[in-house]
Amino acid sequence: MDLVLFLAVFAVLFIVGMPVGFAMIISGVAYALSAGLDMAFFSLEMFKSVNNFILIAIPMFILTAEVMNASTVADRMFDFANALVGWIPGGIGHTNVLTSVIFAGMSGSAAADVGGIGFLAYRAMVKRGFDKPFSAAVTAASSCIGPIIPPSIPVVVFAMVVPSASIITIFLGGVFPGLIMGLSMMVYIFFIAKKRGYPVEKRPSPRDLLAALQRGILPVLTPVVLLLSISSGMVTISEGAVITVLYACLLGWGVYRVLDRKRFLACCASVFSSCGTIMIFFAAGKVFSFVLSRARVPDLLSGMFLGITANPIIILFAINIMFIVLGFFSEALVNIMLFAPMVVPFATALGIDTNVLGVMIVINTVMGAITPPVGTLVYNVAGLTKVPLEGVFREVLPFVVGYTLILVFLIFFPGIITFLPSLIL
Repeated sequence: MDLVLFLAVFAVLFIVGMPVGFAMIISGVAYALSAGLDMAFFSLEMFKSVNNFILIAIPMFILTAEVMNASTVADRMFDFANALVGWIPGGIGHTNVLTSVIFAGMSGSAAADVGGIGFLAYRAMVKRGFDKPFSAAVTAASSCIGPIIPPSIPVVVFAMVVPSASIITIFLGGVFPGLIMGLSMMVYIFFIAKKRGYPVEKRPSPRDLLAALQRGILPVLTPVVLLLSISSGMVTISEGAVITVLYACLLGWGVYRVLDRKRFLACCASVFSSCGTIMIFFAAGKVFSFVLSRARVPDLLSGMFLGITANPIIILFAINIMFIVLGFFSEALVNIMLFAPMVVPFATALGIDTNVLGVMIVINTVMGAITPPVGTLVYNVAGLTKVPLEGVFREVLPFVVGYTLILVFLIFFPGIITFLPSLIL
């Protein structure tokens, strides 16, 4: 009865439009009052959820992206990517994707990609003659690559709620899947551009290519600096995130001479705003997961899955489908915090690698940002570009199908995920 009340309160608050974090906390309070639990215990659990050193990495990754956007880095990366792939049929569409792949190594956030370099790429596509809905869809779908290629905020969250997971292993494991996602987008853009007659950029001369490389090489090295510092064992993930901020500030202030104190403080203010929402989710997720654990929901879920089959491949399919469906209704971080701890124990008991599962779960949950009805990235892009939502969702659907096929491919060939970590670590 207590669990029914808990779920009913959460469902009602969610339906009426209350922010998910607050709905989770209030429904947890209703459960505590109904079950006669000590409210002080809930407060302590919420505090413990945000009192974690690893969380420093999240604002640092966001600050890196903000500093890069405040500098001339976005323009430099765009010119570099355009020189590399803009001449291929699909033109600026390929540039949009490659820019997102490069920027993914700096931000770890899909929203940061959309609001920064993604919007720049969208305007360039429209200016060159691409349809607005298609340009917006490419921007939204390519932004999903941000949390897959390291650094990644969802991976940090996954490692927090699943203690057996290794952040650096999942970071490295996400590199090839992220690159494959970008390549799949470029293949689709190639054929669509041929069909619709989208323009192609002029092929650059070796001299122009070298000039673009010189302008963009330092920002491109950001993920290299991060991964080398962490994989060497010299720094933790949080310390590595601070190093990327210092590197970004060095570029913006010392090399390009465009980052002043006013712009840096504006970047910090934006980080505070973004992190406030994320931290609420951590506190609320702790309450929510405590209630579900006390009601033995993870055991029920495990029994349901294992009652169907003990085949690891089928279990992986079931877990992936579950997270895809969850992505229709709630955000990535919420789904990871609440449901990853439930499925990982029985998945690993069947011999499924925790880090492989972590990469798949992150891809699944990020896909939810471009699927209706939640589709936060599509809403963000549509709001920035003033393009009708229906048109963006229609154009983004083939990319969702492509990402889903990649997930199926990863289920049968998990070595794509484990190859780079086994090579480096």
